[in-house]
Amino acid sequence: MSKTTWSSKLSFIVTTSAFAIGLGNIWRFPIVAGEGGGAAFLLIYVFLMIGIGIPLLTVEMALGRMSRSTVLVGFGKLGKAGFWNGIGWLGSLSCFLIMGFYVMIMAWIAIYLWECLSGKITSLKISSLSSHFDLVASSLTNVIAVIFGIMVLGLLVVKQGLKTGLERYSKAMMLGLILLILALSLWAATLEGAVQGYQWLLSPDFSKINFQVVMSALGQLFFSIGVGMAVAFVFGSYTHEKENLIESAIYIATADTFFAFLSGLMLFPAIFSFGLEPNSGPNLIFVTMASVFNSLEYGRLIGSVFFLLLFLAGFTSLISSIQALKDSLQDKFKLSNTTALVVVTGLITIISIPVVFSYSKTPVLLFGRTIFETLDYLTSTILLPLGGLLTILFAGYRVGFGPLRLHLEKGVGKIRIKGYWEIVLLFVLPLALMVILINGILNNP
Repeated sequence: MSKTTWSSKLSFIVTTSAFAIGLGNIWRFPIVAGEGGGAAFLLIYVFLMIGIGIPLLTVEMALGRMSRSTVLVGFGKLGKAGFWNGIGWLGSLSCFLIMGFYVMIMAWIAIYLWECLSGKITSLKISSLSSHFDLVASSLTNVIAVIFGIMVLGLLVVKQGLKTGLERYSKAMMLGLILLILALSLWAATLEGAVQGYQWLLSPDFSKINFQVVMSALGQLFFSIGVGMAVAFVFGSYTHEKENLIESAIYIATADTFFAFLSGLMLFPAIFSFGLEPNSGPNLIFVTMASVFNSLEYGRLIGSVFFLLLFLAGFTSLISSIQALKDSLQDKFKLSNTTALVVVTGLITIISIPVVFSYSKTPVLLFGRTIFETLDYLTSTILLPLGGLLTILFAGYRVGFGPLRLHLEKGVGKIRIKGYWEIVLLFVLPLALMVILINGILNNP
């Protein structure tokens, strides 16, 4: 995979940002920020992003570039022993499982996009929107059919190659994302009562800042930038040796955070304008926001734009993941491009089917959780933090701070990475990830 490179630095930044910007930016970050102290939370989040998030992202991308290989081969090359590739397998497993339920959510979004375009959503009574979402989610055949369509679309995009496929479509969709979210944010600002939404999101309340809020901020930034999912490692392996990875990581993290912030400016003025209660996850998107569109004279148009925005945000993450997983399997097993692509898209589709049945009348329960809830818990609480922790420990104690610093300094001109970053790499980052892992397990038994 060493011959695969980005067409430009901008392409790398835009495509990696498109991967990082996903559904969590829209339906999780704003509610966590609002409940966690508004502007006070945002200050803590930015501080943690600078001190922990950006170094994490930089290290994973640097490991990929140092190895000049993908995630299933690169760890072994750097560690000079094949068993180190287990870290890459862990990240790849996380990515497969996450995409397995992610694509189901995208199918819901695609169905709602169609129903907004056709006028069905705005024709429903507000009181029936919650039951309508249950109906959509439990229409198993329809959801699976849409998943197949989305996966075929993803396969066709990635099949065109890194430059003419993933890069080109990510750039176009990122432009679309920016225009759509700016347009919706401006629309939300015109609503009567929008100020209440801004106050809820932005008013600083330092009395709400406690250990769990800091953990929420750490968890949000960790999952938002996509560390531990194999993608950052693979995308780093495509970069030129003298590219400034630290600068690129700053741009990617900034774009990710800015998009999440704009999502709050879009959502909460609208929610408070109609006297609705803010919540998170699917209910925020498919019930609360649908209620907003249902109450608008022009809700059909605004709702269609909103669900198109969501679909683009999800699809950019999906095709980035397919690209990284496909290249990793090619690198490891010497598969053809088509074979690796079919295996990856096929596995994601297979994983998604039992996830869809989480919404059947008699879902299979594992330890009291549906398959959807189990995979969400397993990946977010255990696999991703564990993968991130192992990656950082590998970088600090196997590769070493010295070689990592020399490699990063090739692309930063006259700037030198100071010695205190060794403390960050060897102690601060591992400790932060261990706290996230342990706290997640203890608080989500």
